[in-house]
Amino acid sequence: MRVLVTGANGQLGNEMQVLAKENPQHTYFFTDVQELDICDEQAVQACIAENQIDVVVNCAAYTAVDKAEDNEELCRKLNQEAPGILARAAQAHGAAMIQVSTDYVFDGTAHIPYKEDCEPCPNSVYGFTKLGGEKEVMQNCEKAMVIRTAWLYSIYGNNFVKTMIRLGRERESLGVVFDQIGTPTYANDLAQAPPINSDINAFVPCPAPRNFTTYLNSSSASASAGSEPPSRKGVM
Repeated sequence: MRVLVTGANGQLGNEMQVLAKENPQHTYFFTDVQELDICDEQAVQACIAENQIDVVVNCAAYTAVDKAEDNEELCRKLNQEAPGILARAAQAHGAAMIQVSTDYVFDGTAHIPYKEDCEPCPNSVYGFTKLGGEKEVMQNCEKAMVIRTAWLYSIYGNNFVKTMIRLGRERESLGVVFDQIGTPTYANDLAQAPPINSDINAFVPCPAPRNFTTYLNSSSASASAGSEPPSRKGVM
């Protein structure tokens, strides 16, 4: 299979590059904004055609959730319009499309885990644009899959786990919110989720298998890193 991976410099994209080395039976094409502007429809069409791509895995996104409220146009361009461009190009050349999405398509008020058939209800610019991207992909590519994930962490880039490990080593006490529940997901595990060899047409939830509060996760992160967890005070 010939696989195009966008957003190659992010956490998931970097882990997919590691995975590619372990799967020489596939040919991977890794791009980020320097190699391919996914908002340029002509460039995307040409890339998929010239490289005879079989599967597109879109790891690219605007992920600054808070900043998105003040940068709605850019957020919508990257999270909604670009996936549509990729999906149309994939469809035009007989390729499949895998869109990586987020738990922010829900408002987070439920007290039980969300399932793939739950009705989306975003309450942020980031969530609305990611949901828009899901719809663009599913409407424009017959062989399409959406993988929703949450609280991604890895050795690459910035993430909650790395922040807690660093602060745990620097401070004697931390103020950590404890009213958020989520499923920290190791990016290397997520990189193995796209079914490169399988039929693609579905919504797939792909968080870690257990729920954590931010408090428990910060304690676990410090302990796993070999440092004694500092005392913490919850912040509502």
